[in-house]
Amino acid sequence: MKQFFPLPSSGFAIAIAAVVFLTFAGGSAAAAEDGPKTFLGVKVKPYKGTFLVLKDVNVRAKPKTKSKRVGSYKTGQRIKGVARAGGWIAVRKDGKDQGFVYDKVLMPLIDGVLFKDIIGQVSVKGGANCEYIIHFEGKSPVEGQLFEIADYDVFWDCLLGKRKVKFRTPMFITEAPFQMGQKRIYQVNIDILDLEGGYEEIFSTIFLYDQDKARITFDGVSIKKFGRAPEKKEAPANTVAEALTAAVRIGLTAWNKAAWSDLIKNTP
Repeated sequence: MKQFFPLPSSGFAIAIAAVVFLTFAGGSAAAAEDGPKTFLGVKVKPYKGTFLVLKDVNVRAKPKTKSKRVGSYKTGQRIKGVARAGGWIAVRKDGKDQGFVYDKVLMPLIDGVLFKDIIGQVSVKGGANCEYIIHFEGKSPVEGQLFEIADYDVFWDCLLGKRKVKFRTPMFITEAPFQMGQKRIYQVNIDILDLEGGYEEIFSTIFLYDQDKARITFDGVSIKKFGRAPEKKEAPANTVAEALTAAVRIGLTAWNKAAWSDLIKNTP
């Protein structure tokens, strides 16, 4: 079971230079979406996505509780939304416009699948120069919940001064919103397992990916003695692939000398 624990951050000046080769994943943010302007005769705003039904709910012909009932969904089902009308989500079924569902009983989900590895390079001024590969491992359930977490491995090949350091860091994105809310904000973690005491306490670098604002933001680290906050705390991200790439690029700059010293000590 994964831990979700955002922490505050503070400033530290670090320059980043990176060459990144992005691959497709997950869908674009709402700001870049195309979609219907009207739905069953109702004016709507595009709002594409998959939603988890949290409570048995009716589908209405119009975005009103007293409107005609045209269908229903059970708790745990997943439905496709294409637009929003106030507090209602316009949904389709079997490719056809169906009706409106009240958004308070829906939880937005994101798909963390990567169809190809992400390969890139990132350098920290006065620090490490690293090549990396982000590889999708699969999905794992969250205990007691109806959604999953997308898991990745990040393979690092770094040069720190004259020392070569190769290591692996697990990474994940929550496919349900951060703190189980209704805003499309998802947590991303990069976990270092090879530090001293890491088997009992994992050193996590934590980010929040805001799908609607198309950006990812550095949120903090789990063990302060190994971390420092980067000067660049956020980056644009229209897709899951871009969010993961930005997390790796920013995350590298949030690891201090103590973290690298332990990494070197514990890496063959």
